[in-house]
Amino acid sequence: MRRGFAPGGPAAAPPRRNVAEPRQRSAPPATPVSPGGGMPPGMPPRTAPNPAMPVRVVPPPPTRPTVAPPPPPPPPRRTGPRPAAAGEPGVAAGWQRLAVNPNMSGRWKKALSVLGVLAVLTVCGVGSFLMVLDEKQGTGAQANTSPPPTATPVDITSREVDPKPLTAAEVFPGKQIVIDPNKPTEVYTVIKPQVLTDCRAAASGEISKLVTKLGCSQVVRGTMRSPNGAYLVTGGIVNLDTVANAEKAYEAIKPIVDEGKGRFLGYAPDRQEKKSITKPLALASTHAGWNIRGHYLVYCVIARSDGGEIPIGDPFAKQILFDVIEFYLRGKVLEERASDPVTASGTPTPAAS
Repeated sequence: MRRGFAPGGPAAAPPRRNVAEPRQRSAPPATPVSPGGGMPPGMPPRTAPNPAMPVRVVPPPPTRPTVAPPPPPPPPRRTGPRPAAAGEPGVAAGWQRLAVNPNMSGRWKKALSVLGVLAVLTVCGVGSFLMVLDEKQGTGAQANTSPPPTATPVDITSREVDPKPLTAAEVFPGKQIVIDPNKPTEVYTVIKPQVLTDCRAAASGEISKLVTKLGCSQVVRGTMRSPNGAYLVTGGIVNLDTVANAEKAYEAIKPIVDEGKGRFLGYAPDRQEKKSITKPLALASTHAGWNIRGHYLVYCVIARSDGGEIPIGDPFAKQILFDVIEFYLRGKVLEERASDPVTASGTPTPAAS
């Protein structure tokens, strides 16, 4: 509940027709994160021998040996390519050509390289395809598990986009209002609904003037008996022009009630009868609460069935305010007006005219 349910002290309203008007109190609210090595320092660099400086050869001794040594064995026959001769063009002396497979020409090398690249690309492509396929299957399975929407939102921010008037059958369609499905016997019993085209009849004093000034076109209200029978309740919806005007009404009502300059009126349809059961709503002191949704102002007036005073902080009164305002009028009646149910074919059901 919003701060329209802040507690306030009782205040006497101005007398009307020489009869003391009952007090009304704004009710309290409901409770519902390695370096490379180098030469040592100071050492000059090593240099190769100078080819311009010939090496002196010592001549052989003058005497000949008496026995000739056996000739050395012939060198093994090489099966590889011959050593390159010094001075051969394109080859340095003392170096040897590497053997090359004659079947591995440049064209074959290029073909093998292309085949290797294609194999790598194929493996990567297949892996990526399988990953994407698994992800799509997982996303589709997750999406299929979510329930389909049951309704589409409808704009109710002004009477221009929400022109259809409220009806008693829309707000109070039956004789009982069930709050908790697990407790079907604990229900609010509807005594009588009413539709007012003169909004001034739903309130007195400054509140009556306020809702008229803010473009009220109708009030749909109904009187109920609480589940335990100890309280009488009038719940109503005020049809204002725009959501901005509903906000203005919400802010202005609390000081009016607290200062005793106006009040919401309970609806007592049988107050003129001798055995009236709703007369306390007109004569006893009451608690009131209110809230808004869209361009609508919802309110609730509570009185004890025996006409006694409702103590401040009464838990039953707080629960009734929450049940009637938050759960029923805002959370059910106006929620249904603010949404269109979706049919089995997936299309919204058009609202009845």
